[in-house]
Amino acid sequence: MKKSVIFIVVLLCVFELSCTTPEERIPKYSIATSSDYSMLFIGDMMFEWAVKDTMQRYGTEYPLKKITPFFQSFDFVMANFESPLTRSSQSLVYQKYIFRAPPSIAFILAEAGITAVTLANNHMLDYGVTGLLDTLTSLSDAKVLYAGAGNNEITASLPVMRQLGTTRIVVLCYTQIASKEMIAKNNPGVNFFELKKVQEDIKKYRFCDGVIINIHWGNEYFYYPSSKQIDIAHALIDAGADAVIGHHPHVYQGIEIYKNKPIVYSLGNFLFGSIHEGINDNIACALYMSGNGKIIKMHIYAIKGIYNDGSINIQPEVLEGPIAVKVFDHVLEISKPLGIIFTSRTTKHHNYAEFIFR
Repeated sequence: MKKSVIFIVVLLCVFELSCTTPEERIPKYSIATSSDYSMLFIGDMMFEWAVKDTMQRYGTEYPLKKITPFFQSFDFVMANFESPLTRSSQSLVYQKYIFRAPPSIAFILAEAGITAVTLANNHMLDYGVTGLLDTLTSLSDAKVLYAGAGNNEITASLPVMRQLGTTRIVVLCYTQIASKEMIAKNNPGVNFFELKKVQEDIKKYRFCDGVIINIHWGNEYFYYPSSKQIDIAHALIDAGADAVIGHHPHVYQGIEIYKNKPIVYSLGNFLFGSIHEGINDNIACALYMSGNGKIIKMHIYAIKGIYNDGSINIQPEVLEGPIAVKVFDHVLEISKPLGIIFTSRTTKHHNYAEFIFR
């Protein structure tokens, strides 16, 4: 009797797996790889201005609706989240730009396939400590992982740790853009970047299979990182980081391969409703890893960021064809000052640019 029950259970499991093949679960524009795990990193997200107008016009799910299948084809998706999730009305009125979104947005992120967010940025305290603490609660309720901010310096410095099969990946999140009052010490705040501290953090978490640095930094609307950023990125790789991923400039920047490790200085925006002459299409970075955490390939995707249809309906999507290749060509061009490894070994495809690590 017991053997019969076990046989039926096994048969049902096999049948369920056979009905949902990997090809059926992966959208046409997501590229199948030979790696075991995939991580996608996207740029700045906020839910004010034109994004808010779009949601009021079409519903809260509309902005992420088109790109959700793409997100769901990855094992892990992480964004830089710049909208405090709160209903508080006590904003920091001395700031020029103030962002906020309702707590329910946390569930929109989760449903879209966003696994984690970094909160280490210059807008996370736009609504003060109340706004930050409300954000932490909202994300926890929606089961969206977060790092880069917390109740104090200890909790703000905790990373996102993700188990992918037998592979343990840690993402350490920091910001270089923050006022003194925003920095977590004995108070709620964001995790501020200090090179020595980050080097110690990398050493602390080196027991994991992969250590990735996610950092908010750089000059807005500049296509090139500063020499100081380059020095810092190299120091982080030298300290044991496997990749450095950046954001804040609102435009993508060049990509460097240093000691066979990727440095993506800026991803640009992802979901950002501002209207600025410098706004461009953006990029997303996918890292594909073997079972032991080694990064074996990187895909760069072009993400729609220019909305000039008059109505400004914000809905990011993966770009394809000539418009995507135009983005890849520009990424390669602005990467030339950072060395020839990335520019000479990157292959452009219909909807992604690929770099294979040797």
